[in-house]
Amino acid sequence: MKILMVHPHDIYNNFEPWTVRITYLAQELVKRGHEVKLVYHHRPPSGDDGAEYSERDYPFETIGFQRHPFAIFHNISRLEKIGGWADIVHFQKCSNYAAVPAVAAAYYHRLPVHYDWDDWEQAIFEQDNDNRIGSWIYFQQMEKHLLKLVDTVSVASSGLNRLCQQHRFPEDRTFLIPVGADLDVFHPGVDGTKFREKHGWQKKLVIYQGQISGSNYVHLYIRAAHEIIQKRDDVDFVVVGGGDQLFRAVGLAEELGITKRLTFTDKVPHEEVPGYLAAADVAVACFEDNEQVRCKSPLKIKEYMAAGKPIVASQVGDVPDMLGNTGVLVPPENYQQIGANIEALLDDDQRRISLGEQARQRAEQLYSWRKSALTLEQAYLRAIDHHYALDG
Repeated sequence: MKILMVHPHDIYNNFEPWTVRITYLAQELVKRGHEVKLVYHHRPPSGDDGAEYSERDYPFETIGFQRHPFAIFHNISRLEKIGGWADIVHFQKCSNYAAVPAVAAAYYHRLPVHYDWDDWEQAIFEQDNDNRIGSWIYFQQMEKHLLKLVDTVSVASSGLNRLCQQHRFPEDRTFLIPVGADLDVFHPGVDGTKFREKHGWQKKLVIYQGQISGSNYVHLYIRAAHEIIQKRDDVDFVVVGGGDQLFRAVGLAEELGITKRLTFTDKVPHEEVPGYLAAADVAVACFEDNEQVRCKSPLKIKEYMAAGKPIVASQVGDVPDMLGNTGVLVPPENYQQIGANIEALLDDDQRRISLGEQARQRAEQLYSWRKSALTLEQAYLRAIDHHYALDG
């Protein structure tokens, strides 16, 4: 099968690590004998290009497009020229400068089209911006009406699946594809010594990993760290990740007076994340309880599990189903409980080892990108059947 994939963000940019969903899926599809071309959209430079971009070699062709709402007509023209090569068009997210050209190219060449809905963009935008009109125009209407134009949809969470049902998209053309983990890259055998030496960590280490921009909840982790640091001196903390809200996180740590024990790495290439996880003793995934979080499929949790880490996580959305019995669940927004359960794990070596082993086993059984790609393949076949039945 020849698959034209379209993503609105930059697969080479370290500020946009969530693009690993489409690149991992594309790699797995290539392994299964399919041909893939992946269109991505350049992130406007921020002035720190050296640290911002990483060289990555992919086993498929990548094609860079402009990222701007007014580039939509140029992007439509370019995608229509490329689209004749494909058997199916796949696009991720509802950004108009990418989704509209993808649908237009599919319709122009009379091709089936698949929509990968991986996050509730409307809720994210409304949480980060006081702009209801912008939310209605750019996200609510796009997410709603795109469902009328596609043959199949994959959703990353049960919350998004419920939204599909609310919009009356047929269940037999909806496929649940949560994020996965690269089990060959994230595994318990990775050596984190280099990162411990680089940062001078000699104590037990607790890690929070993730993008510090938009809807993030790192403040809960920072306040939990403060609770622990007030009581004991045998543990250090690290936040691995950067973003446009990092300054707020650093400011909170400074206000609490814990910057000597809490390291902020800023953005790092995704390839370094396994090493940081290997250096840590406990991993944390904390969230508030809101509509946006209930529609998430947190990548960090899957990678923590694949790395064999004992995990403290907020009990919200799909998180309990992800972890099963392999992690410690705490009430959302309760940083005191996060801190108390981190301490309990730090003081129980055997439980940490046991939970880490169980987490890895669960990741191997349920959360590989290979399994995700197999489900995506079934979605493509269903899209083809539906599309040509309509053409009939």
